[in-house]
Amino acid sequence: MHDAELWARWYIWLLALPVVVIGTLIRDWVGQRRLPRTRKRP
Repeated sequence: MHDAELWARWYIWLLALPVVVIGTLIRDWVGQRRLPRTRKRP
């Protein structure tokens, strides 16, 4: 059955895309949150 393989690929893509998008959003959010507080005083 090729349907099972096709569905497996679709499930992987449908699960991978939101994870990547959410990961990038969290990374940007954390980056913006850290930027104003990065004052290094010697």
